[in-house]
Amino acid sequence: MEMSMVQQVVPRQENYAQSRATALHNVESTITELSGIFTHLATMVAHQGELAIRIDDNMDESLANVEGAHSSLLRHLNQISSNRWLLIKIFAILILFLMIFIFFVA
Repeated sequence: MEMSMVQQVVPRQENYAQSRATALHNVESTITELSGIFTHLATMVAHQGELAIRIDDNMDESLANVEGAHSSLLRHLNQISSNRWLLIKIFAILILFLMIFIFFVA
């Protein structure tokens, strides 16, 4: 009777050892997979950080360009306004000379 009990215990221990080995192998493969995922995630985060820095630099450059364009447009507007007054003055003088010519010469 003792021999049959020993024979029953030995397969149970072997099955238990095999299931433990399988579970440990599964844990090891899961840890390896997680390591790969975290490595990929770290690479993505580093890439996104570089991208965010580039976007920030591009925003600063765009802001400087917009401010430069704004000041250039203001200068151009002032130049056009002064030219407009000059044209109005010239036109008024021409009309004055035309009126003087028509009234006194004709």
